[in-house]
Amino acid sequence: MTAVNGINVEQLNGMIEAVKKDPSLAKCTFTASTVWESGFRNHGQIQGYRQNGQTVGRPQPFVVKGDHPEGLLGTNAGPAAVETLLAAAGACIAGGWATFGAAMGVPIERLEVELEGNIDLRGFMGLDEHVRPGFQYVKGKTRVKSPATTEQLTQLKYVAETHSPVLDSMGVRVDTELVRL
Repeated sequence: MTAVNGINVEQLNGMIEAVKKDPSLAKCTFTASTVWESGFRNHGQIQGYRQNGQTVGRPQPFVVKGDHPEGLLGTNAGPAAVETLLAAAGACIAGGWATFGAAMGVPIERLEVELEGNIDLRGFMGLDEHVRPGFQYVKGKTRVKSPATTEQLTQLKYVAETHSPVLDSMGVRVDTELVRL
C-alpha cells in the first residue's frame, strides 16, 4: 500500500477508474436528523449515507450539538450552526488537500485551515430584504508545511477549494491566503 497524506493512492486510483467506467458509483446521498430541545439548543445525528442505492451505516451515530452564544440569545451549550458550517468547510478543504495532494504526489506534513465568516443579522431577522441571511463572505488562512514548491501548493489549494462540496454548497465565495509553515 502506498499512502500519501493518509490516503491509499492505489485505492484512490481504483475508485477514480471505477467511477469513470460506471458514473452511477459517484452518486451519494448524505442524511442527518436534528431534534430541537429549546431556544437555539438542538442535537443532530449522522448515521450513514447511501451510495449507489445502498446504505452504508456507521457502528455508532455521530452526535452534533448546537446552540448560540449567550450574546445571541443562546445558552452556549454548543456551537452555532454557522460555526459548525465553517468547521465543516475547513474539514472539506483539508480533505481536499489530502486527497488531491495524494493524487498529485504532494506530501503534506501539517495543514491548518482557519476560516471566518461575516453575517449581517438583519438578514436573519428579516429586517432588510436586500441583506442575505447567510455569510456575506468567508475568508481565512490555509497554513501548510510541505516540501512541495509554492507553485505546487498554490495549484493544490486551488483544486482543493474549487472541488469542495461544502464550499460549493455554501454558495458564497471563500478566499483563503496560503501561508507556509
